[in-house]
Amino acid sequence: MAFELKWEVEGVTELSRRLNFLDSELKDFTPAFRKSASQLKSFVSGEVFDSEGAVYGAKWAPLNPAYEAFKQSKYPGKGILERTGKMRKSFKTQHSADFAVVYNGAKYFGYHQSRAARNTRLPRRVMLKLDGPRKEMIVKIFQAEFFKKVKKA
Repeated sequence: MAFELKWEVEGVTELSRRLNFLDSELKDFTPAFRKSASQLKSFVSGEVFDSEGAVYGAKWAPLNPAYEAFKQSKYPGKGILERTGKMRKSFKTQHSADFAVVYNGAKYFGYHQSRAARNTRLPRRVMLKLDGPRKEMIVKIFQAEFFKKVKKA
């Protein structure tokens, strides 16, 4: 039996691995989905915001000067995408035996994250992305869960 481990961001496959199993009973991966989704959520709402995207290799585009001046006067010390902190706090997860979702419930999240063509002055500021270290983390979590299940079988 084979298990397809697949993670998508905005409908684009970011990670795809095929794991071959010896026993058809090894199909409930709730703990691995829960753990990987939780770790992704923590990373995105933590390191990504703390570094203003630099953890992915490049900082988010700076604010335009007029908005930056307004923001500093009304919300001093707040970083990019952190006027009230709602965006950072709005990451949520869902998981089951065969899937996990990490999403942001803030209505304006999609305007910053989207890969769609940009015909506004709002630059793309990627918060949720599966880079190399995150893909490796997910695969290791699933491998550990697999070996735990094999030992019990």
